[in-house]
Amino acid sequence: MGEDGFGGDSACWLSRVCPECGALLDDLAAPCWRCGLEPGEEPAPGGREQP
Repeated sequence: MGEDGFGGDSACWLSRVCPECGALLDDLAAPCWRCGLEPGEEPAPGGREQP
């Protein structure tokens, strides 16, 4: 924990979070492992339909 008593990951991880489903991405050049969102693709309004 930091000096202020709060823990948690820093904001530098934010670029690795899928904007569609919130999964943490291992490879930023590959589609999301959870929802399939392609790099550079905009998330669907209201989210994607699940199969």
